[in-house]
Amino acid sequence: MALVTNLTATPYLIESVTKVGAYEPFDLQVSRNQIMGHSVQNIYGYQGSVTTTNIPLWENAAAYVYPVSATTMNLVSNNNADTASITIVGLNASYAVTTEVVVLTGTTAVTTVNSYLRINNMFVSAGSTTNPAGVITLKDLTNTTTYAQINAGIGRTQMSIYTVPAGYTFYLSRVDCNSSFNGNNANYVTYKNYNVSSAGVVTVTQQSPFTAWYHSQRVMPRAFAEKTDIQFQFQTSAGTAAVNCSVEGWLIQNDGQALPSVL
Repeated sequence: MALVTNLTATPYLIESVTKVGAYEPFDLQVSRNQIMGHSVQNIYGYQGSVTTTNIPLWENAAAYVYPVSATTMNLVSNNNADTASITIVGLNASYAVTTEVVVLTGTTAVTTVNSYLRINNMFVSAGSTTNPAGVITLKDLTNTTTYAQINAGIGRTQMSIYTVPAGYTFYLSRVDCNSSFNGNNANYVTYKNYNVSSAGVVTVTQQSPFTAWYHSQRVMPRAFAEKTDIQFQFQTSAGTAAVNCSVEGWLIQNDGQALPSVL
């Protein structure tokens, strides 16, 4: 139900009753950026050719390689007509969130201004006046290692890879996965929550076989500390499957941290 306020104004101002009322669900408040130090974190992954090799879901059916140190990167399309604006979201050498908008110049690589230690996301900017037709890749300066990719017609990365920024904790709430295997198929997919701390300690918090669908809704969200590399990995028991995953949680600023200039 909407509330009409300021009846003398033309046009009338329409506002949500819950927004001006005494209560609004916590999740919705976070999504609307109404709670300081809290934000929604959604992680999406897809790969159409998952096999018996354990990998995160991203645009390449292969293991993901992180930069060994913070570096500038090359952004390029395989379509010479592409001039879209691309937003890069990553972490710098101190694991602080770093973003920038880069305008494509077709098949000529554009080097980022910022240096990145991790890439968490990449998407066509909201203010872009064009939609890219080609495959967009973000690579090292030798153009040999891919750190992020946007496939044609998708508009954003689909990578089940995330690194927690410094000064924050990621609270994992929900994981949903689907595969092209069906319930009558002898083959199955194994889901693995694989994470590495900033000290290099590897922890696997979950391993679950499934055929068509996997769902995990945590009553008590699982906490991942700052600077943790998280990969939601998958492999088949045999054969090849298309697999997707959707991960949801909250990124919450740790106690005692200085407030960011922009929340």
